[in-house]
Amino acid sequence: MFMRVPLLLLGAVSSSALVACVGGAPEPVGSDPTSSTATAIVVIERAVGPGDSIRGDAVIARFVRVRQGAVDDPALRIAGVAEDIPLPGTCFAPSESSGAVQGGRSVELLDVGQVVLTGEGSKSTVLLPRSMPDPAGVVSGVFYSSRAADVFAAGSPVSLRSSGGADLEGFSVSVTAPRDVGDVHVASVANGLDVSWDAADADAHDLVYVDVLSPAPRVVMRCTSVDDGHLLVPHGSISGIDEGQLAVHRLHKESFKAKGIEPGEVRFDVAKVVTFRR
Repeated sequence: MFMRVPLLLLGAVSSSALVACVGGAPEPVGSDPTSSTATAIVVIERAVGPGDSIRGDAVIARFVRVRQGAVDDPALRIAGVAEDIPLPGTCFAPSESSGAVQGGRSVELLDVGQVVLTGEGSKSTVLLPRSMPDPAGVVSGVFYSSRAADVFAAGSPVSLRSSGGADLEGFSVSVTAPRDVGDVHVASVANGLDVSWDAADADAHDLVYVDVLSPAPRVVMRCTSVDDGHLLVPHGSISGIDEGQLAVHRLHKESFKAKGIEPGEVRFDVAKVVTFRR
């Protein structure tokens, strides 16, 4: 599955430097070692292309609690939901963003019962509980995930509900999905790659990040912009790469609160993949 390389950088183990992240972790929930408040991170991913090819949507949900310290960026990194997004107007190679995870901490991934995602006009998608791989012995519990076609409609309401489990009571929240990324064009210019997309009715809070993918495939460069319809990937960032694929991602976040969850965040990551030649 080609696009899992860039997309799972959001939903699986990430390793960006703390100073390079945009949005970063939600605000800490406190340092009380006996606190029962959790941070919820739900990542919903969609990618299409190149051409008319379509992949199934992916949904990953983690409900995170830390017994020692706050649910901060290092804790979310341990849980696998830290972000690797450069500041708007800048680029980095993912290998340059690696940072060490703080040791001596343990993270709990909570049981919240059955988790169901329902998009407008779509059938309900049940997220299945799975054990978190943990060779270092610092993460315990489960995360929830599912892959299905058309789990949400672009620009429409999406509901997320939990039946409640051993660690948290049930809840139900509603958020709004972003528009899909459309009308993507890439042109080779003297100073790099000129990337454009449809930014009509763009949300001022959304970001767009562009992954330059080598034929491997591998993310060799990532650049970020506000959602204004235009981004330049500098020539120096992709020197020696004459052709490959380019993924244009729209990152849309919606916050929510529920009993026992503060903060909660749904991250929509919708992408369009195109080919380029210089």
